[in-house]
Amino acid sequence: MNIFETSDSWSENLNPLIEKYKGKKHPLEYNNIYQLMIMVILSAEDSDDNINKIAPA
Repeated sequence: MNIFETSDSWSENLNPLIEKYKGKKHPLEYNNIYQLMIMVILSAEDSDDNINKIAPA
């Protein structure tokens, strides 16, 4: 399955991923969407574990 094909809708193509990971906790620790966004940006440069260590500070 290629989720980037333009002939199918994104929602249909992403459904298997949503079902697979539904209810699973994200490895980054966050309290709101803003924190999650910042943590994801930071984690693109480093590991989730290290970001979790430095983020509370």
